[in-house]
Amino acid sequence: MRIGFILAFAAGTALAQNSDLGMLIGISGPSSQVVAGSQTRITGSVGASGQINYARQLKEYRAGRLYLELPLLIGARSIGSVGAVITGFQQTGVYFTPGVRFNVTLDPRISFYAAGGAGLASFRDSRATVGPGFVSASVGWESSLAAAFGGGLDFRLTRLISLRAEARDFVSRRGIGLTDGRHHAVYGFGMGFHW
Repeated sequence: MRIGFILAFAAGTALAQNSDLGMLIGISGPSSQVVAGSQTRITGSVGASGQINYARQLKEYRAGRLYLELPLLIGARSIGSVGAVITGFQQTGVYFTPGVRFNVTLDPRISFYAAGGAGLASFRDSRATVGPGFVSASVGWESSLAAAFGGGLDFRLTRLISLRAEARDFVSRRGIGLTDGRHHAVYGFGMGFHW
């Protein structure tokens, strides 16, 4: 019985040697805009996100390694606008874009990677507006198909832990999401755990 347990544990450990878990924190913004004239308006926004990314190696080539990855990005953005009307806007979003990642090892400790995938995104918008003689508030959810692509650098501190930096563009339907357009660029920094 003990030998069976040890063999099962050893086999599971051997099979799991080609997985990693990335945990990244990212920023998008801040940005500001001043529109002068008869309708002067000042607008500012800032955003932050956290990403958890599980990857499993599928194949190893001479040029590098191919992974299946499951990235989950959770982000938020706050926007404030002051003018004749004062508006506060809070957005929260979740992107899940499974895909592939290709790592190229330059040195035993340094590798670059490119990644891409497609999936879904869902967003919660909360808006409050105060103007001359009125106050309004609204909350709503919207979802969209989404895609993501980007690249990064993985620097191994030890065999099991690395520092990771990446830039990834999450794309969704125009008019919703954590950006004014279709593209939500996130610059993330964090740790990778390899087993």
